[in-house]
Amino acid sequence: MIIAWIGYCLLISGLLALAAFATERALGHFRKPVRWGWFAAIVGSVTLPFAAFLAPGLLPGIGAAPWAPLVELSEAVVVSSAPEAAGPAAWFGAGAMSALTGGVWVLLAAGMLFHLARAYRRLRAEMRTWTPGRVLGSPVMIADDRGPAVVGIRRSVVVMPRWIPELEDRLLRPVFLHEREHQRAGDHRLFATAVAALVLMPWNVFLWWQVSRLRLAIEFDCDRRVLKQGESPRDYADALITVGGRVSAPLLAAAAFAERKPAVEQRLRRMTEPLARLRIPRTLGASGVAALAIILVLGLPQPETSMDAPAARDALADQPTFVVYDTPPVLQNVGEVQRALQRAYPRDLMDAGIGGRVEMWLYVDLSGAVANHELKTSSDNEALDRAAAEVVQQMRFSPARNQGEPTAVWVSQWVAFDVI
Repeated sequence: MIIAWIGYCLLISGLLALAAFATERALGHFRKPVRWGWFAAIVGSVTLPFAAFLAPGLLPGIGAAPWAPLVELSEAVVVSSAPEAAGPAAWFGAGAMSALTGGVWVLLAAGMLFHLARAYRRLRAEMRTWTPGRVLGSPVMIADDRGPAVVGIRRSVVVMPRWIPELEDRLLRPVFLHEREHQRAGDHRLFATAVAALVLMPWNVFLWWQVSRLRLAIEFDCDRRVLKQGESPRDYADALITVGGRVSAPLLAAAAFAERKPAVEQRLRRMTEPLARLRIPRTLGASGVAALAIILVLGLPQPETSMDAPAARDALADQPTFVVYDTPPVLQNVGEVQRALQRAYPRDLMDAGIGGRVEMWLYVDLSGAVANHELKTSSDNEALDRAAAEVVQQMRFSPARNQGEPTAVWVSQWVAFDVI
């Protein structure tokens, strides 16, 4: 069960990542903020799967499709011995795999928490060595080799490296304005929230990519806001290159002026690239991709969980519906069904030597009982069709299973009335 849900999470996250990337392209053509698309993708990657798990039916979903079941039971009444006892391979089935997967998940989340707690303790210890200072007349914290960055969640501070006064004024001003803009916009809190999402789903590779793109998008938006205040693009680019060459390791939950070389290069390209001549067609195309990805997210069938409401199971039993299973139900009361065949066979048709075959849809519930039935293929004789309906109601099965878990399914069953 948990493995199917993890697959659902990855599919949701992948589609939302595609939507966020397309949104970034669409908004970037018009110099608009792009970080919120990535933040929404991160929030959706966490909340939508948990909503599907905790409250099945809350999301639209396309649900189960009215397709024919994958497996038919037999040509006629199935004759089978009792199921064999489960061996070690059967025991290590879906339940054991789910438990193992859940254990690995807990270990990964605990590892993430331990790593963050350790980084936080190091940061707190290092902060005690910082000294108050001023840059361009505003208070900052001065560190030996940290920053420029914004540090802290509830009470943030701007930290500058001790060598920052060595910069020319034309370079120092955009650096300071950039960090102050991060602090004003609360970008450090936005990124910290994204990191918390990684703790919940540390195995989600698409979520990791979303968080990395969010961090870059935060810098894109901050660069745009600073340049909008009238700073020289040339001086700003020079500051990025100069500071980027001396940047220290990134701080925990920090919004930094310059980080790794690839990120600096992308920011420089974003600042200097001219507006595309075909902005509107490109924006419409990117918006269409984003809309399609979101539609697919909302239309994904939700994974089955043990928390499915009885109403959902009742709706499934209303009509033949596609349900995934890997082990079909097996008829257990063969003798009783054969006696039911003799009783139900209309005497006048039997005496006249008239027989026929009827194919029925059967809804076999979790207990193996036939909870509902419908006519699939008629014998062209109403009396035989009615007799077949009586027979299938006497059938008792071992329930179908999917990855080791009992599953209520629709299957088809032939009932043959033959004159011997």
